[in-house]
Amino acid sequence: MSIYTNSVNVPRIQLLNFPIFEMITVTTDTSGNASVTSDRTLFGELIGIYYDDGDVTTSTTAVVSTVTPIVYQIDSYDVNSNDTLHLPRQLVVKTDGSTAGTDAFDKIPLCSKITVAVTGGQASKTFYVYIVYR
Repeated sequence: MSIYTNSVNVPRIQLLNFPIFEMITVTTDTSGNASVTSDRTLFGELIGIYYDDGDVTTSTTAVVSTVTPIVYQIDSYDVNSNDTLHLPRQLVVKTDGSTAGTDAFDKIPLCSKITVAVTGGQASKTFYVYIVYR
């Protein structure tokens, strides 16, 4: 049995590497604040974040960050600005610690739960954040 699945020699493991979606439902309280952490720890690399504005109709900024081992802000977006897909990337660093340049970005590795937080957004509204990773 070959480890390749077709004539262009795509390794079998690459064909089985489907994206995984983690949906986080965020409901602000009467002060317009919220903090929701994903149920699962996400392992892999971040592909994208899809924001669904739900019933939000005024400025409400969602801040997406990791929880452990360090708190790292991945992205932020005003969900009132319509549904959208963000593709967050991080600047690549060389082995000597210097940056590889403004054009050298790569996917963000995940090994943490994800928190979506809102401070001072629209009161008592619900929106959804989908974390896409593999």
